[in-house]
Amino acid sequence: MQTEIRRIDLPKDFILKNEIAKEIIVTKKINPGQDFSYVEKTIYTFPKQSLIRTKRYKNSKLESTKEFSIDSLNRVIKNIVRFKHKALGWQTSKYETIYRTKTKDLKMLNLDDSVNYIMRVVFDENDNPIEIKTLNSNDELIGLSTAVYDYDNNSFIYTVFKKDGTIVLNKNEYFKKDYEIQRNEFGDLQEFYWPTSSSNIKYIIEYKYDDKGNWTKMKKLQIDGKKKKTTEIISRKIKYAKI
Repeated sequence: MQTEIRRIDLPKDFILKNEIAKEIIVTKKINPGQDFSYVEKTIYTFPKQSLIRTKRYKNSKLESTKEFSIDSLNRVIKNIVRFKHKALGWQTSKYETIYRTKTKDLKMLNLDDSVNYIMRVVFDENDNPIEIKTLNSNDELIGLSTAVYDYDNNSFIYTVFKKDGTIVLNKNEYFKKDYEIQRNEFGDLQEFYWPTSSSNIKYIIEYKYDDKGNWTKMKKLQIDGKKKKTTEIISRKIKYAKI
């Protein structure tokens, strides 16, 4: 539930506004200049129009590979991820997502493509999640969480249930419905608040674009009063396909 609520509408690394990519190399500097900082590099290739493959490196070491399919709205519908576990070595996870009006099914799959379990998300008229059911392979309920929003008072009640209906968590949380402050002339989110934070900390994104109108650099800043901190710098090198 919390992950669905915290989704921020920032530009995706693999999506171009104009033209078609042959390869995109994205380099992320996380917490630059601070004690806990590192560099991630992800290489995107596009063997088919709706199929994308990636290799992700952390401080030059290969951390994971991914192959995923997208629909006409650039939503991920199938995903195969291989990642390196410290104790178990290379592992594979597979899932697919089915989108409907105001609902979304995230199916976690076994290696033979059979269903392990399903997370079914229901959204309200503001596209915020109000219910997440966890279902087993027989479509039987094994977990439930709900969110009841009070938009006028910037809050919601988050409740987690066991499959027998017993409440295991019931919390009043902060939620800012209108977290977006400003978008730029390209339509990209430029200034916002964190939707589940009651503080007045603002986040600002500084963009650079190429001559085709696709972003090539994002600098993420955190503004707390008079304090300004760079939290992430993302550079994107785009190789365009010849049409």
